[in-house]
Amino acid sequence: MTLTDWAQLILVILSILGIVAGGIRFLVKHYFSEMKAELKPNSGSSLKDQVTRLEARVNEADITRREMDRKLDKMYSILIEYIAKN
Repeated sequence: MTLTDWAQLILVILSILGIVAGGIRFLVKHYFSEMKAELKPNSGSSLKDQVTRLEARVNEADITRREMDRKLDKMYSILIEYIAKN
C-alpha cells in the first residue's frame, strides 16, 4: 500500500468514527433533555407531578387508616364494656 492509500484509509476510519460520535452525541442530548423535562413540574403531565399526586394520596390514605383504627379501637372497647356488664 502506498502512502496515499494509507491516508485514505485513515481518513475513512476517522470519518466513520466522527459520524458515530456525532450520532451518539445527538442521541444523548435528545434523550437527556427529554428526561430532564420529565423531572420538572409542568402542571400535571410530568413524572414529577404524577409522583407528587401519588404521594399526596398515600398520605391521605394513611390519615384515613389511622382514623379508622382509632374508631375501631373505641368500638371494641365499647363492645367489651357492654359484654362485661351483661
